[in-house]
Amino acid sequence: MANLFRAQWYRLFCRPSTAILLLVMAALAGLVAVQFTASWTDCRTFRAVLGRASVVEVCGPFLGLFLAAFFADDFQQGTVRGLMAGKGSRRAWGGATLALTMLLAAGALLMEAVVTGAVYGAMGGAPVAFDGGELALWWLMATLIITAFTMLATLAAILVPANPLTAAIIAATLLTSGLGFWFCQAAALSLPSPVGVFVEQEVLPLSLTQIRLNLLNGLPIEPWWLADAALVIVVATVAIMAAMARKELR
Repeated sequence: MANLFRAQWYRLFCRPSTAILLLVMAALAGLVAVQFTASWTDCRTFRAVLGRASVVEVCGPFLGLFLAAFFADDFQQGTVRGLMAGKGSRRAWGGATLALTMLLAAGALLMEAVVTGAVYGAMGGAPVAFDGGELALWWLMATLIITAFTMLATLAAILVPANPLTAAIIAATLLTSGLGFWFCQAAALSLPSPVGVFVEQEVLPLSLTQIRLNLLNGLPIEPWWLADAALVIVVATVAIMAAMARKELR
């Protein structure tokens, strides 16, 4: 797995598009802070500032789409055959994909937080409390959410061999934008009353999109949020490894 991770890491950061992506995200974070810092006078903590800056909402779609397309391109272009010459490398590909996604998500979120904080301070934002423990939980939760969405989109690419790139982009768009969540919420209203109520009140609140909205709204982070996101990541990664073990590589 280590060799696959190094190969993927090298490929990812040798692409000019990766640097462009990170620069655009950093610039967008700074622009949002410049535009709205003066109106964030009711923020009491730095986490509230990050919520107002919609850091997770920016990182999620950008990274989800970019990484899903990056991994799907392995199958679209046939690159994956060269990466998987060793014994057990197909199963290891799932682990390498997970590690790369988590590292990039955590790094991008940290970059966005630093840029937002620096611009917020430079623009004379109202003093806020800096709670290290709360911010660490926020950072972990946001990393898990973005990783889970990306792994699900990557799984979609593997399961649709005809056009993996399109499948990954569609899946990432539906997941990271919340379109799939809003569709399910609307569809629940047309179901028979007991079923619709169960879906709306018991199923949808467990979804990653709802957890992301809770995070955006500044609600206290619950332990089950972390467990829920981690479970989705584990299931998606195991499914990726299982699919890769049986997949005909082109």
